[in-house]
Amino acid sequence: MRYIIAVSGGIDSVVLLDLMSRTEKDLVVAHFDHGIREDSASDARFVEALADRYKIQFVCRREKLGADASEELARQRRYEFLRGVATDFDGVIVTAHHRDDIIETVAMNLKRGSRWRGLAGMSDGQIVRPMNSWTKQRIYEYAIRQKLEWCEDETNQSDLYQRNKFRRKINRELDEYQKLGVYEAWRKQRELRGEIEQEIEKFDGEV
Repeated sequence: MRYIIAVSGGIDSVVLLDLMSRTEKDLVVAHFDHGIREDSASDARFVEALADRYKIQFVCRREKLGADASEELARQRRYEFLRGVATDFDGVIVTAHHRDDIIETVAMNLKRGSRWRGLAGMSDGQIVRPMNSWTKQRIYEYAIRQKLEWCEDETNQSDLYQRNKFRRKINRELDEYQKLGVYEAWRKQRELRGEIEQEIEKFDGEV
């Protein structure tokens, strides 16, 4: 199996790359330079050097979405790129989404009124997320222990992005027990979705 690792240069994806490099041989590092920040090209150079250090093939696309680009547009263009790389290399996309990301996504979906369907976010079976049970704290501890280097994206602190506001609100209002409860609800919903999809495949095969 060939794995297409989405590496932004941030701590999450750098830890993912280090983990995958220890257990898998057939890897491709994919970096999408969205061009939202003026200095985003430096992240691309960092990731390219990182891939070279691990002796892994590097693929990159640069676009100029501009400072006014929305979160949704950046996400859409990134996944279009990743799916294209996965097709070209006949591989599977791997992302560094972790437990905190899942909790944020669930909270945002429910806030938008998606009700129980909001619990099914980030459960696409075509994308591998090996760190989905990791907390952000665990990621930091691993990076420090392994003496890894990463880039800090200043947009992660900007109030222009809805996810950043949700992240601060969640950290302020939910304790660890409550966060774990949200994660467990998501995990069960993902399992249920998988079971339903399997049954649908059986039905389609009988028609």
